[in-house]
Amino acid sequence: MQFGDSHTAADILTAEIRRRFQEDFGGGGPGYIVPRNPMSTRRRRVLSGASSGWIVEGIGGRVASDGIYAPAGIALGTSLPNETAWLQTAANHFEIYFVRQPGGGRIDVLVDGASVLEAPLSLASRLPRLGQFFYDAPAAETHRVEVRTLDSGKVRLLGIVAERINPGIVYDVFGVNGARAARLLRWNAAAFAGVLVQRKPDLIILAFGTNEAADADWTFADYRQLLAGILRRLHATAPRASILIYGPPDRADLPLAAKRMPGVIEAERRAAFEGNAAFWSSYDAMGGPGSMKAWVARGLGQADRVHFTSAGYVRLADLFYQDLMRASAVSRFEFRVRSLVSRLPISEKVDCASDLADLNSKPET
Repeated sequence: MQFGDSHTAADILTAEIRRRFQEDFGGGGPGYIVPRNPMSTRRRRVLSGASSGWIVEGIGGRVASDGIYAPAGIALGTSLPNETAWLQTAANHFEIYFVRQPGGGRIDVLVDGASVLEAPLSLASRLPRLGQFFYDAPAAETHRVEVRTLDSGKVRLLGIVAERINPGIVYDVFGVNGARAARLLRWNAAAFAGVLVQRKPDLIILAFGTNEAADADWTFADYRQLLAGILRRLHATAPRASILIYGPPDRADLPLAAKRMPGVIEAERRAAFEGNAAFWSSYDAMGGPGSMKAWVARGLGQADRVHFTSAGYVRLADLFYQDLMRASAVSRFEFRVRSLVSRLPISEKVDCASDLADLNSKPET
């Protein structure tokens, strides 16, 4: 599960990471999708869409006071009858997330054109809160899941999940153009926690920092404290999940942002290590200061000198995935060694601990 800014929202970088994960460990399905997401490219082997009566909320000044937009940060909203939002892919487990609220309308849920409800779902509630509906199909064949509004009540659709009930990787992507990490703390905490409890992420990736680097009021201490608060919330909500902060890449459009980037990255690194999280620096992987100009010259960066071409995002994904797998192998090796050492006599443990420290400084061994 990855949260981030425009580098994440486009789902080009993450699509390549997802592809690598699923090739190596099996495909668990496309995961969480907001139909007609204006910031995202099309997900592989997935068709999705929505009729014209839906409005994308959570961006462009259209933000509800209850803050229930987590985890995607956006939602589809309408008060019109006979509007549809749908997703079509090969899967057999589906989850639909929506908002129950005062004046909520009624919806029907259809799979392959037939309703799977005994009666329409009423989204009316005294107070705004998260709602959800799960459905399992008999086989992981291509299915079309559709949400249809039935009257003029308010409907806010947060997203549709499609998975396969088999071992494999699912990579949920939650990115918003221009987003900063602070956005996570502005969402309704109960709704955010409710989705994470249901999704049960094994790994949560935070990929922010590009936009913060240009903020006039940015300070090292404030940013580090902000990230510490986010990490505490994530650990409390998803205690079994590992967390990784994905440091921002270089940018060469604004001198101030370029100058601040090392400070942003160091704040993220320190927050990660102090908050029981891992850290990876795309900035260092690119080549450090001034590397964006070199990537643009090689056709890997876009002319805005902030974003990447498709080839550039694929290259970053490869660098990240290779380092992640290398770190995972070292971690598994260390765990096996420590398990063996724990069964040795005390006199032999001391020597083994020293040898292990030497190995940790040479992961290629």
